Amino acid sequence: MKVRLMAISFGFFLVVGLPVTGFAGPVPGGADTDGDGVEDAFDDCTTTANADQADADHNGCGDACAFGTIACDSSGDGKVGSPDFTLFLAQLGNDCDFQPSLSCTADCDGSNDNKVGGPDFTALIAELGNSQGPSGITSALCDPVTCGCTPAL
Repeated sequence: MKVRLMAISFGFFLVVGLPVTGFAGPVPGGADTDGDGVEDAFDDCTTTANADQADADHNGCGDACAFGTIACDSSGDGKVGSPDFTLFLAQLGNDCDFQPSLSCTADCDGSNDNKVGGPDFTALIAELGNSQGPSGITSALCDPVTCGCTPAL
């Protein structure tokens, strides 16, 4: 009964032309910064034209916005730069297996050894300047700055 009443009310508002509020999400008719024909709110890469919206790894950022790997983005800003180098220097020598209270977010060499050292420095230098994003797609599952998305199951 409640569902039917809600449907009838919604239909009434649509027929009369009254705005129905309370719906989340982007509104069509916004800017298209990169000129690819896809509005920024729906664009998976707002700074580089990519009309096909290709996103091979399904991380919420279009392939056109992926500039190398970013395993060493310890600061979480979507790019590998000086904040990550600063974190690396602060954590250099940390062994989180031996001392779990230490931070090892700069362990980025892919070995998952919970240690911050020379191999991590080599990986950091190799990724320096790499970035992803920005994406215009926002939801509870996607962070548009880092282009990190948790796929819906």
